[in-house]
Amino acid sequence: MTGSLRDVLERTDLLVTAGPGGVGKTSTAAALGVAAARAGRKVVVLTVDPARRLADALGLAEGEGADLPHRVDLADTPDGGELWAVMLDAQATFDRLVREQSPSERQAEAVLGNTVYKALSGSLAGAQEYMAVERLHQLYTSGEWDLVIVDTPPSRHAIDLLEAPDRLTKFLGHPVYRTLTAGQRTFARVTDAASSVFLWAVKRLAGPKLVQDVLEFFKSLAYVEPGLRKRAEEVSALLRAESTSFVVVTSPRSEAVGEANHLIDALEHRGFPFGGVIANLVHPLPESFDVLSATERDALESLDPGPLADHVTWHRQLTELALSEREQLATIGTAGAGVPLLELPLLDVDIHDVDGLIVLADLLT
Repeated sequence: MTGSLRDVLERTDLLVTAGPGGVGKTSTAAALGVAAARAGRKVVVLTVDPARRLADALGLAEGEGADLPHRVDLADTPDGGELWAVMLDAQATFDRLVREQSPSERQAEAVLGNTVYKALSGSLAGAQEYMAVERLHQLYTSGEWDLVIVDTPPSRHAIDLLEAPDRLTKFLGHPVYRTLTAGQRTFARVTDAASSVFLWAVKRLAGPKLVQDVLEFFKSLAYVEPGLRKRAEEVSALLRAESTSFVVVTSPRSEAVGEANHLIDALEHRGFPFGGVIANLVHPLPESFDVLSATERDALESLDPGPLADHVTWHRQLTELALSEREQLATIGTAGAGVPLLELPLLDVDIHDVDGLIVLADLLT
């Protein structure tokens, strides 16, 4: 259950890290970027919600320009080796997508200026997940990077993120959406008299302005739809391409291992290329634990209480914990067979700066 991710970093153009929360996934994604940059690749890391200190170390700041890549200062990188980082801004990405996919600036402004769009674009269910994959597509197709690394939300949201392009395609083909984008005149004709009474009641309750804004929003969205549909299909294909790889990040905790197994199954079931598992926060086995474990019972029985007895007890407990963690990691499913499972030790320092990321990068490769 050991290995290296060097091969994955060399052959992959898009690397997606996924896993449960609280296992160091964002730090791992950034460290993978450091490792690839130090191998001579130009890398950008897209992160959704980094811890504040790690965001500072990567040069990421909230506010204007937060969604633009920032170069991370790395010493001793070979020619061509660069690390850049960018934080997801779902609203800015959504606006950029509308402008790119609208047939004209006038039609783009019709969507962007609509009050319904302004209210929904930042809070619509699934919007952040879709904008994350849209942003990775923008970075990937720009041609500026040798490798794009994406740090996804915790696994319960990561699957939503990966399914976002397919869900958007289904939504654009839904009969209700087709009716709404046909415009108010067609809408009224399709809904017939009974539904028109309903529409009249909605206007009385919500106000005719809101109803008109909703209808105008969907009507304007119809101009953007062909581009949205095409983009969703492109993103879906990109996530399943041979040049893409998914790495699951976990820890030895039973809950985290269970989530990792669920995520691995979901990746394989949906046809996403699986590149390996990184187990963070693993307690190292004490040196010479085989010899000590064979003699410690006698030592404990013969020693009077004191510092040495406490040390032997501590050693035994640490050994039992380390072995228990490896038993947990051994339950990671056969879906992961044939790919590396890399165990990273629990470090005595928090990873919150570039120096810490370099330490982690060395362990990864």
